[in-house]
Order: sequence, then C-alpha cells, then structure tokens
Amino acid sequence: MIEPNIFNFYVFGADMRPLRALAPNTKLRDNPDLIQAFLSATHVAEWFVLEDFCKTYLPSSGRKLGEIKNYLNRGFLHPPEGVIPHDVSEDDAKAIVEQVSEFETLLSDELSKLPFFCLEDAKIGNFSINKLLKGASDGYPNKVRIRLTQACKSEIDEAGKCLVYERSTAAGFHILRSVELTIRQYLMSISGFVMPPLNRQNWGEYLDLLKKNGAARVVTDHLHNIKDNYRNPLMHPEDSLELDEAVSLFAVAQSMSEMLVTDMLSRGLVK
Repeated sequence: MIEPNIFNFYVFGADMRPLRALAPNTKLRDNPDLIQAFLSATHVAEWFVLEDFCKTYLPSSGRKLGEIKNYLNRGFLHPPEGVIPHDVSEDDAKAIVEQVSEFETLLSDELSKLPFFCLEDAKIGNFSINKLLKGASDGYPNKVRIRLTQACKSEIDEAGKCLVYERSTAAGFHILRSVELTIRQYLMSISGFVMPPLNRQNWGEYLDLLKKNGAARVVTDHLHNIKDNYRNPLMHPEDSLELDEAVSLFAVAQSMSEMLVTDMLSRGLVK
C-alpha cells in the first residue's frame, strides 16, 4: 500500500505555476525570483523521481517533468562548461510555457484515473482505520504479539484491512484463521504432543485436545463459545457477517488469542 502526501501536490503546484506566466526577454541575472522558480521546478522533478507514488501512478507526468528539468538545467541553471547562461528569449519562454502546459495536461489525466477513495468514518467500531491499515496485530498487547507466529499476525492484519474495506465475511474468516493458528501453536508447544491426522484437525478436536492437555477452563469455555456461535455458522455458504458482527468477532477473537497465550505463559509452554 502506498500512502501519498496529498499536500505535496499543493506545494509543487505553487512551484510550477510561475513558469506558466513566463514572459519573453526576461533578464535572468536581474531576476532572482525567476531563478528561484527554475530551481523550484527542478526540485519538483527530483521529488517525482524519488516518490514511489509518482513513479507508480504518474509516470507520464514524471517524464515530462524530467524534460522540463533538463531544459532548465541545460539553458539556465547548469549549462555546459564554457557556456554562459543567457536571458530568457522569446523561444525559451514559449518552449517552457508549452512544456509546463503539457505537464499539467498529463498530470490532470493521470490524477483523474487514480484509484482514490475516501473512507467515510475515522473508525470501524472502536478501531482506528489508520491502525487497522498499518497492521491490526500491533493493537494486541505486546506480551501477546511478540509470541504469536508471523502467520498468525498476518491473518490478523488481513482481517483488519478487510474491516476497513467492509469485507465483513472475509474479515471473519481471517480472524478465525488467526485463532486457529494460535490454538495449534498452543498444542504444539506441549512436550510430546503429536498433531492428529489431517482429517481430524478441526475445532471440535482441538477443543478436546486442549481439555485433555490441561488448558485452563476459561480458555476452553471461551473457545467453545467461538466455535459454536461464530466459527461453525460462518462455514456455511449461506451465512455471512454484517460489519458490526465482524467487528464484534474481531474483538472476541483477540480476547481468545490473548487467553491462549496467557495460559501458555502461565504453564511455561512459551517464554
């Protein structure tokens, strides 16, 4: 995901506009404002080259800016050795104005085609949209987060992104997958434990195995509730989640993973 700084477009727009009104036969040496305008325009071109967002979504605009930068450097700012910068001739002014006009046309066209959308609310339930986009797993307590597997954290992060884009059922699938990965992590941390065959790897089996291997009652009770009231219904194709239901499940699943990790810590199964 690329997060552009929209304000930069305002800044470099202000830097480029003076070139649209460039008058012919302007005395370069007596016009420090014009030199500054030329320098500002080349800085805009350099920013385009370095900015991932511009390279990806505004390539034609960037190429045109490169042409403008080269023209200004070659003729006025950094001429070849032995060449004295000249004043802005009528042909120079015409060429610069035309190139800036072409740049603006290209920029307008590319900006109009950008996949820009505004999310209407700053929060999804009690969750910050920015934090969900950057990584929902960062919202877990540190003592839990550092002990979750990377695969588990990736599922949590995907669930968070799905919430932001209101893909509620998808969010449910991802967050339940994160819980299942934490259950498996718990079981595999038990000395001598062997995971049952693939055809027996289901939540009912996991629940029985947790009970038989000494998991805390609060852990198995909470897991039983999630299995019966969230996970099993969601496996049916005709069932789906509304956004508020997905938000609730996200919170319930976080609580479940925290319980599992806390119980593992209390039993010395993880460090």
